Amino acid sequence: MSREEAFQALRDGDFRIAIPLLEHAIREAGFSSDAINQAYTQALFRAGEKTRLANAAFEIADSFVETDPAVAMDYFQRAFLGDLDAACIRHVGEIFEQWAAPKKKLAGRRGKLTKVAHVVGCVNGDHAPARNALLLSRSLRRQGIDSRIFTTEWATSWFLNSEGMALSQPAESRDDVVIGPVRGNFLERAESIATSIRAWGAQAVFYHAGLSEQITARVAAFRPAPIQVNVVHDVEMDPALFDGYIFLRRQSLTSSRHASEIAECIPPSSDIADRFSTLPENLRQLMALDAAETVSATLGNLESASDPRFLDMLTSVLTAFPAHFHLFAGSGDVKTIRAHLHAEGVLARVRFMGSMSESASVMALSDLYLAPFDDADAEGALVEAMGAGKPAVVLGKSDGDLLGIPKLVARNEIDYRQVVQRLVSQPSERKRYSERVLSRFREELAPEFLGPRYMEFLTRCR
Repeated sequence: MSREEAFQALRDGDFRIAIPLLEHAIREAGFSSDAINQAYTQALFRAGEKTRLANAAFEIADSFVETDPAVAMDYFQRAFLGDLDAACIRHVGEIFEQWAAPKKKLAGRRGKLTKVAHVVGCVNGDHAPARNALLLSRSLRRQGIDSRIFTTEWATSWFLNSEGMALSQPAESRDDVVIGPVRGNFLERAESIATSIRAWGAQAVFYHAGLSEQITARVAAFRPAPIQVNVVHDVEMDPALFDGYIFLRRQSLTSSRHASEIAECIPPSSDIADRFSTLPENLRQLMALDAAETVSATLGNLESASDPRFLDMLTSVLTAFPAHFHLFAGSGDVKTIRAHLHAEGVLARVRFMGSMSESASVMALSDLYLAPFDDADAEGALVEAMGAGKPAVVLGKSDGDLLGIPKLVARNEIDYRQVVQRLVSQPSERKRYSERVLSRFREELAPEFLGPRYMEFLTRCR
């Protein structure tokens, strides 16, 4: 069969035919055909072949490192969509270390830091790193620090999003957000961003991303400022390009590869109380939730919320309390959740609210927050709930340390269900723990604490 038949099979979604034909074609071409490289990785991605995608994209990328670094970065980024192993990640990190510009000393090193930049993938309500960076930037400006956010738009004009439109959608017009270019290859775009940061005169830069965002990593390799810090929302950036690491999860801090570097855990924060002020008072009525006596919510990655254990717990609560409703908000496929709840006969009392940018309205509608099990990105949503003063139920020590209220930290799935049922059935308990959660937030996690904590960290990196 010909290459044309392989491309047609891909267009038809017949991956059983397309993948082996494209694999043969890519070996025959020796990675020299852009069209075949694109088609093969696309077929593997659409077929859900994560391991094969990681291996194929990594091999393609590695073949271009010397001759076309921009293409290499493009395919390394695709490799991170799959199950890339630790050895391959380290290899990518070493490449970025080889690309790294020499460190420069901070002029007037003992002088006051006055200009601090942030690099994020994009700025919109669904992007947790951006939400944290925006709050941090605001807190820094209140301290008299000139703070600016630069986006890389790493996922735009690329494999999964060929549209040449920036993903950044700030909630308001902001003169402190510089949206990165979407034209040009990965290297050209990274160089443009680094040049902008350098021209602005940043003395320090916080990089709110991991190595999977290749443009962001390449900006760091250009070293546009004397002090560089990786803010770790999920996985730390592998290459040694930074003077320090700030972790949002204590668990990530303890397992860091850069254990000898300056590091600290600073949890995220939330301005949800400010966002509440823009919402209508009759929100439940507007959302057709008049029949609800109580409402719970779950935010964030819906793949984590699709865990059958979590859905079984939710089903038992909805079954036990016929006037209880539940809301989901976040990214991901809802099919698994819908199918499970439909089979149990409780789907009619579940609402899917869309993106995380709706978290303020979701929290305003809710009486309590149910954190999904084993969600690596749960902190931001949990802090949103705490800032809203909603009793939150979590499973396990990691989220429990952040919540800081032992009675709301379940030991196991059965205990989790019992805690939820107690909160649903007892208004006095909800009120008592609402006050305790809000007090914990105000004393430890309020936005005004971010700026001083991050600036104190910078002084340790000088």
